[in-house]
Amino acid sequence: MRTSSVVAVVSASLTLATGAHAQAVRGTVITPDSLLVSGVIVTLIDSIGTPVARALADDGGRFTMRAPVAGTYRIEAKRLAFRPTLDVPIKLDSGRVLLHTLVLRGAPVTLEAVKVTAEQQCQMQPDSGTMAFSVWEEARKALRASQLTRLTRAYKVDVTTYVRKKSVGFYRERGADSSNQSGMSLRPFTSRPAEELAERGYITRGPHTAVYHAPDEDVLLSESFGATHCLRILPDSGTDNVVRLGFAPTPGRRQPDIAGVLSIDRGSSELRRLDFNFVNLPALDVVGTPGGEIVFRRLPEGSWMIEQWAIWLPIAELRADIAPTLPVPNTRVPVRVAPAITTRYGLQTTGGHVNRVAAGDETLWLRPTPDR
Repeated sequence: MRTSSVVAVVSASLTLATGAHAQAVRGTVITPDSLLVSGVIVTLIDSIGTPVARALADDGGRFTMRAPVAGTYRIEAKRLAFRPTLDVPIKLDSGRVLLHTLVLRGAPVTLEAVKVTAEQQCQMQPDSGTMAFSVWEEARKALRASQLTRLTRAYKVDVTTYVRKKSVGFYRERGADSSNQSGMSLRPFTSRPAEELAERGYITRGPHTAVYHAPDEDVLLSESFGATHCLRILPDSGTDNVVRLGFAPTPGRRQPDIAGVLSIDRGSSELRRLDFNFVNLPALDVVGTPGGEIVFRRLPEGSWMIEQWAIWLPIAELRADIAPTLPVPNTRVPVRVAPAITTRYGLQTTGGHVNRVAAGDETLWLRPTPDR
């Protein structure tokens, strides 16, 4: 949140220079005491309740949204740790830009400690009065902000990516193969379309390979993910500062899928991380428990990003042992025995992390240097 004050509430319209038939709203988000607010998700909703545009308020609380046609709309504002604000109706005229100030009036959200009992069930689309619903809504705000940051911010990142292999009980971990890349777009990986994952599962199999798919923000925010997974609050992980929201495939679902935990900061409602495992797999695939992690970061100006990510998968290697030579019984003639073929299983981890975020020549965020 910025501490600058807005002197007056603006409500006016300007001719839109980008097209005679375009219409838009250009606004500023403030608190009731006139403080500018960054990182607010604003959604333009038409007269029948359909979202038609979204934006993420910048570090000055500013946003712009275009409407498909002229008409009457409302703006919904979602701010982390606060209830949504549904603003008054506004009229957008063809070829005009409406200047508008949006005042946030949503009450604070408190993620209180919850006593988890054995009777709690995983709920599909939990009721709005439940704790699971409140936690999921806060997580969705961060996911939506991360999605909008990627779509609307011209940020560039420097990243380190790596591949590391480790055996399970047979041989030592190998050194990681890593590389550094500069000036990349703010998207570390892309998942398959959510509808495809819901229909076919989170593994794509070829004749000799299997590709495991991690969920990105688009997948987690999709209707198909909500329709195929249930939610429940989990016991806190040894601290009063974290709320853990578990998700799992709905009962009866047989496709390869994911189950996991979203960790949300209790005080700030910020989404910290997503940990997941692949489930509903054939027996061979479960060697080493394939899964992954995604760590989220809120940037100083209110936008969001995926800071680090990893996915670990089972690998199998065949090794031919050195063929021994043994004498033929009752003779001195050596005979070479066929080599033994052994299978060794392990995990291959592919991942990376962001080192720097920049807007043009300005550095917005630097990865902290590990303590030595």
